Amino acid sequence: MRKPLYKTFVALFVLLVLCPVKSFAQNTRPLADAGLSRYAALNPIVLDGTGSYDPDNSGPLSYTWWQIAGPSVVIIDANTASPTIGGSMQPGIGRDPTPTLGGFTQTDAIQECEFELVVSDGELTSLPDTVKVIIVPDFGPNSFQQENPPFDADKPTIIYFGGGDCTNGLAVDGWSPFTPAWLSRANIIYFPNGYTPDSGGNARTYYKYGDMIIVYLSAVAPDYKQPIQTIGWSTGGQPAVDVGIHLNLNYADARYAINRVTFFDALRYCRDHYSESISTFLGTSVDGEQCWADAYVSATSGGEGFVAGPPFQENVLNVGFPNATGSWYQRHILASGWYTNSLTLAEMNNFNHGVITGAYWSVIGPGNNLQLASTPGEQTYKFNWYGDASSGYMDFYDELNHPGRLPEPVTLLAYSDALDPNDKPTGVLLTCRESENAVGYELLFGTDPYRVMDYNIISDTPSPPVEFITTFPFEETWWTIRVRDQYGSTIYADPIRVNLENLSRMLIENLTTGKRYICTQAAIDDALNGDEIVVGEGTHHENIDFKGKSLTVRSANPNDPAVVAATVIHGVNQGSVVTFSAGEDANCVLAGFTITGGKTGIYCSGSSPTITNCTIVENTDAALGGGVYMEGSGSPTLANCTIINNSASFAGGGMYNQDSSPALTNCTFSGNSASYFGGGIYCGGGSATLTNCIVWGDTPEEISLFGGTLLINYSDVKGGWPGEGNIDTDPLFADPDNEDYHLKSQAGRWDLNTQTWVLDDVTSPCIDAGDVNSPIGFEPLPNGERINMGAYGGTTQASKFLSDGG
Repeated sequence: MRKPLYKTFVALFVLLVLCPVKSFAQNTRPLADAGLSRYAALNPIVLDGTGSYDPDNSGPLSYTWWQIAGPSVVIIDANTASPTIGGSMQPGIGRDPTPTLGGFTQTDAIQECEFELVVSDGELTSLPDTVKVIIVPDFGPNSFQQENPPFDADKPTIIYFGGGDCTNGLAVDGWSPFTPAWLSRANIIYFPNGYTPDSGGNARTYYKYGDMIIVYLSAVAPDYKQPIQTIGWSTGGQPAVDVGIHLNLNYADARYAINRVTFFDALRYCRDHYSESISTFLGTSVDGEQCWADAYVSATSGGEGFVAGPPFQENVLNVGFPNATGSWYQRHILASGWYTNSLTLAEMNNFNHGVITGAYWSVIGPGNNLQLASTPGEQTYKFNWYGDASSGYMDFYDELNHPGRLPEPVTLLAYSDALDPNDKPTGVLLTCRESENAVGYELLFGTDPYRVMDYNIISDTPSPPVEFITTFPFEETWWTIRVRDQYGSTIYADPIRVNLENLSRMLIENLTTGKRYICTQAAIDDALNGDEIVVGEGTHHENIDFKGKSLTVRSANPNDPAVVAATVIHGVNQGSVVTFSAGEDANCVLAGFTITGGKTGIYCSGSSPTITNCTIVENTDAALGGGVYMEGSGSPTLANCTIINNSASFAGGGMYNQDSSPALTNCTFSGNSASYFGGGIYCGGGSATLTNCIVWGDTPEEISLFGGTLLINYSDVKGGWPGEGNIDTDPLFADPDNEDYHLKSQAGRWDLNTQTWVLDDVTSPCIDAGDVNSPIGFEPLPNGERINMGAYGGTTQASKFLSDGG
């Protein structure tokens, strides 16, 4: 029987009132992203529209590309995110009739093509986005090579031009005589078949190598952020400066701009118009990055240094070698050999009150953010090196007439002792250590850590800033401080991200005084002997120095590996992350941190600190001692430390010891490397002892002993080592590829991923294999009442053991 019609209406009304119709969000237009501009030569290239997206994910995207300007090219797969473009279609070859896409047609001029992309979600179409492809001039059959492939977009690039006959570059076998220390820290490009001048024109130039290089960099690093430095020895000086001129003037692309050129004994030979070329280069600044050059002159007759040198002007750091001796050629190669060594030798890396040159200011040195300036018409910075390629000292050439001292690299500091009721910072004092030779300090805020030239100047003061900041101008704010000397040269620290919300969990507290900070070094600077400083979880971008104080600096819970992993001190690729060099004793304690991101993880000179429960990992730029560097007469103690995946360009990837007497207990070395000696441990003196340790999986070998004594007992050493209780057996790490160095066990092993105990099908030989006289500490049951080897021995995460092997 049907319902009366009015009852149906009533039912519908009730349904609509009680169950409102669900509203649907309005579809929004997708956004097209045609990618970054590219540079092309002969080979076809691929465009990149993968950055396009639909904000409301209302449907899969479709793509449409077409050319809107420039010489006509062919687009293949124009309806995909990544189409290929080239000059023309070529017929098939032989029995294969399939046509192929040919390269671009190059001329003697720069050509620009422009392409447009729109995307659709099936209902709405995006606004168009465009991208340019620049076809560089024909540079002929010349070639170059990367010395240390593959290209690493996170490293700077050095382009090296060797010597020649004053016109053409000679063929070379490699970037000789440069050392592995350079190869590990920068992409090195050189010219194995030599180089020749550009064809045509009255002036002898080498601009084509700029075209060649920008095509390569555009292919391997389309969004390159790192600095580029050109270096030229002898004849190579002219192509080195010409590449900078050509890239900066003709392309003006900040990704591939060059703001420093280095000359090795090039200025007095082969060419008579270097001054003109350098002056041109100095005026080619791209996006505010000051261009400058440094010149090293050594092959003068009679060793008179600069007397016979050319009269260069501002923005050139000049260095002479007045004691150069030997044949003309021996003097001629002195500059390049000295510059090579200046990366690693101590006397060449001493700031020396600003009288310093060489690799210190290179794209991989601590002063890599230097922008050199000078009084117009004057050579402000002019020094001499008194010595040879391996030892000596730097001093002024003529201090009366050339008095410039370079500004010291900036060390950032941050303080906060103003908290709301929820213990969250209400503001922060962003400042820095006093920089020697600085007369001005600019506090800068920006949004991109790689584009400091775009930062806002928050304050400009004659001394380190003291302004308390409570709000930040950007949702993601980066900050740094740029200092300047009296001549206008500047240098800034690598920017650091700041966020008050994130800082609340990263607070550092001096438990003794109750004061709180957001910078560990600031807490150390304020502390007195006997104070205890607790560092909150998070990544703290800083380098810390205990400055001789007997302090305890620890994480919230050094005995909890999860807290250790979450409390990171990152050295922002500068020097050592942690320094003990002022006679610190055993009452100076560092406990419960992950130490990473430095050239060396921990540097200990003439000191005896106590270092426990630390993970020292991925410190990679040192020549000696990537993980730990110890020297002098100290007796440091390391216990339950994991020293992994560190590297050194010469020796001691995990640990380098010279004349110190460290004692290591329950430490694990693995995955460390060195180019020559001691991938795990290098001992060149002193008396080191290892007990209950594991040294396994380092290259080229675990241990190199070149002096002193190395006493090892109850440890697992790959390749074996004499000593009581030592073994040479695979320790069966849980997952070393993912930095999990727990020991596999059939009775129970702590799993980092699941945070639970799991059972393995094998048991490590390092379990219950430590020194019988060592206390088992917090090792869980079941155990054999004997401590395990390795970093987790004696801890709550020690792998379990049943005496019957179950």
